[in-house]
Amino acid sequence: MFKKIILASALAAVSSFAAWDLFPVLENHKGQTRFTSNYTTYSDEGEQYHSLNLSLGSRYTIFPDLELALVVPYHVFSYYGENKLGTDGTGRIRLLTRYQFIPTMNVFADIYFPNEYVRYEDPWYFIFGLQFSRKINQLFNFGSQLATETRTKGDYDDIPLTTFAALELDFTVTENFAPYIKTMGDLRLGMFTDHGYQFSHGGGDLYIASNIGVKYDFNETFSIDACAGIGRWVNIDGSPLAIGAALDLLMNF
Repeated sequence: MFKKIILASALAAVSSFAAWDLFPVLENHKGQTRFTSNYTTYSDEGEQYHSLNLSLGSRYTIFPDLELALVVPYHVFSYYGENKLGTDGTGRIRLLTRYQFIPTMNVFADIYFPNEYVRYEDPWYFIFGLQFSRKINQLFNFGSQLATETRTKGDYDDIPLTTFAALELDFTVTENFAPYIKTMGDLRLGMFTDHGYQFSHGGGDLYIASNIGVKYDFNETFSIDACAGIGRWVNIDGSPLAIGAALDLLMNF
């Protein structure tokens, strides 16, 4: 059961991989709204896990180079075999901030607000990171990020420390059409225990996911982003291969 729980949590974390995207913030007083649907499945010990999540978010550049965003997720269902996992409904609301201090680099901070899960009090989650992006030429656009996540104790017995990394390469086929590949990683660094919050054990669990997708702009206002990917814990014996797909509908304003 522990393996199933940490796999599901990693999928949730890496699928969002913090921040809004890996590229520069929007122009001053420009905004974007995004509706996302995300489906994940894997087979483990003869049972099938599958989960569907939705989210609605909006971002806006309130000052030059300073972008704020709010994302509200909705958990539709999660099943492991015939057993329903967790509760359906609104998930952890996210507040995101990004600041572009030079043309190629952003700093960002994300806050996940508490949300009750079954009978446990959900803690606050905090993610801090740095992004680097560069338009290599007319064809290639590169984005990357490195981030660290931690949380408050809540009703749990320990506080984990995790680092995330993501790389994305977009291929601009036309002005409106851009396929891309993306690789994401989730490395558990260790945990603080309740005994004076001393660093207690070294973690080391590594989750890797890769996506292939396409972005298409219908016009200056509406666009779509669709992708599919796979992921797994690379150093946990018997870790199943997870398969996922996501669809984003975006509107600029």
